[in-house]
Amino acid sequence: MDAMRNILLGCLCLLLAGCASRTDPRDPYAPRELIPDPTFSGWFNLRGLGRPTDDGQVKGVFRTAAPVGQPVWTLAQWASRHSLADPAQTRQAQTGTALFAISNASKRVTVDCRTGEIALGLLASACYDRPRRQGESWPHLLAQAPLTDVRHPAQACRLDGMRRLDLSFSCRLDAFTDRHPQADPTLHAAQFVLFLYVQNLTPGDDGYGDMLWFGVPIFDNRYPVAPERGHRDGGKDDASGKFIYSMPGKAVLADGQGFVRDGRLPTGPDARWVEFRVDAAPWIAYAFKLARRRGFLATSDLSDLYVSGLNFGWEMPGTYDAAMRLRGLSLVATPHRPAAPSRRPAP
Repeated sequence: MDAMRNILLGCLCLLLAGCASRTDPRDPYAPRELIPDPTFSGWFNLRGLGRPTDDGQVKGVFRTAAPVGQPVWTLAQWASRHSLADPAQTRQAQTGTALFAISNASKRVTVDCRTGEIALGLLASACYDRPRRQGESWPHLLAQAPLTDVRHPAQACRLDGMRRLDLSFSCRLDAFTDRHPQADPTLHAAQFVLFLYVQNLTPGDDGYGDMLWFGVPIFDNRYPVAPERGHRDGGKDDASGKFIYSMPGKAVLADGQGFVRDGRLPTGPDARWVEFRVDAAPWIAYAFKLARRRGFLATSDLSDLYVSGLNFGWEMPGTYDAAMRLRGLSLVATPHRPAAPSRRPAP
């Protein structure tokens, strides 16, 4: 994970998004959709490339459907080349009634605001002059969104108030080209991942602002199905140093199968959509316990933690060119419902 992502966490307090709520207002215990813009219909902020190129702050916008208020989503492009925010290098286009695209020599993003479908393409071969070495950063292309205002976090995003946290989406691998002969799997990979930000947002608490990354593995070219992982965020100088937990891929794949079929990796329009579904609440509780055992979040309790944001997209520590399409993104929190009072028989 890139330490520049912490810019997003610091800027969450500027976004009065709250938890998105599509629920019966008469029932405070009804399930709530937390994704603030699941069809990507608002404009996207475009962050810079991050250091040493720039400060990684917002440099422009990707124009999709007519926005209402401020953009909800952000595209982050850490440690890559050819900034999407540079009009001299980048082209934006509307290709249909609800279809929008932005592209340059190393990245392409397309959005269908009618179906809530987004495709992220990253050409790492345009970002590397040579294979990545130990300690060096790697290109990213991530879509990010806050789930709550961290100054006044919504109770619907509080972990110990959740009975369930149902995450679901589908992905199709549109393209994949290996341009990295003799890759070292400890250094080089193409990973498409989704991370939830699990953060202590209890005002005045000693651990306020501390966090862990909760990962849902989607694609990793080194494995047919990604294994479980838990470790300190490292690998380069600007890493966050926080705990990263990535759940086992087999636990989130709806049918237990990933992108590999009969030893092949089919891509393009004929490739199958892979479905992902999981109740993330118990897995996050497990990740928190694991983090505590390993010395992280030492002054935080589960009751302090909120799901404050998410990102998904490519991380390319290796020289690969790939595109992934995602649709149907949903994150539904179901609160605990108080027990009904017992009725005593009439005397």
